[in-house]
Amino acid sequence: MNPSNTKTEAIDPICGMTVDTATALHAERDGKTSYFCSEHCREKFLSTSADAKPDEKSGGCCCG
Repeated sequence: MNPSNTKTEAIDPICGMTVDTATALHAERDGKTSYFCSEHCREKFLSTSADAKPDEKSGGCCCG
C-alpha cells in the first residue's frame, strides 16, 4: 500500500459529517486541528467558545 494514497477521515465537530482531512477546511484550537465540511461549519466552530458543548440537534447545518 502506498502511503501517499492513504485517505484520512475526520468528523466535522459541528454537523458530524465525515470529511477527508487532505481536502477539508480546518482550524486549530488548543493545539488540536479540527476539520470541516464547509466554511459555514468552520465559522460556527470558531465563533463558539472552546468549552462549549456541541449542539446535538442544531438542524441548521448546510449539509443537511
